[in-house]
Amino acid sequence: MVLTTAYPQYALEGFQLDVLDYLLKPITFERFYQAANRAKDYYTIQQKAQGVVRQHAIADIVETPDHFFVKVDNKYERIDVQNILYVEGMQNYVKIHTKGQEYMTLLTLKSVKEKLSSDQFMRIHKSYLVAKDKVMAMEGNQLVVGKDKLTISRNYRDEVKRRLLQENLLNGKK
Repeated sequence: MVLTTAYPQYALEGFQLDVLDYLLKPITFERFYQAANRAKDYYTIQQKAQGVVRQHAIADIVETPDHFFVKVDNKYERIDVQNILYVEGMQNYVKIHTKGQEYMTLLTLKSVKEKLSSDQFMRIHKSYLVAKDKVMAMEGNQLVVGKDKLTISRNYRDEVKRRLLQENLLNGKK
């Protein structure tokens, strides 16, 4: 059980009742997501202890590796991860660039990076997170992603080269 309330004085009593978490209003999405993950983990442990391994609805709600939702203006937009070209950080906002659209939302680049797989996405600059499979070329200190050229910062250059070229470079040298 997860309790939600606007009154912090009931937190201790809630935990004495063996609740998994206590959310104080107003509840941020990150905090809700953390509580939902805690509940899912608890459920999984309980199922394994009973010898039952099966999918449950909460796993479908909390974990969405193929898509996620962001608030844009006054509505929630679904972003399919495979359509993301790159994510551009702008202080407390990010602009998510997809094949057909751009979404500006009140999030940090760090929070988006945590949601996306590090196998599929890489940081190339303090302001850019790029889908590896959408990189078309590397020209000097820039990556070509879709129609855009994105600057690779000096701090990330070696890591970008390693992750992009290490296993995929064909040349005549051994």
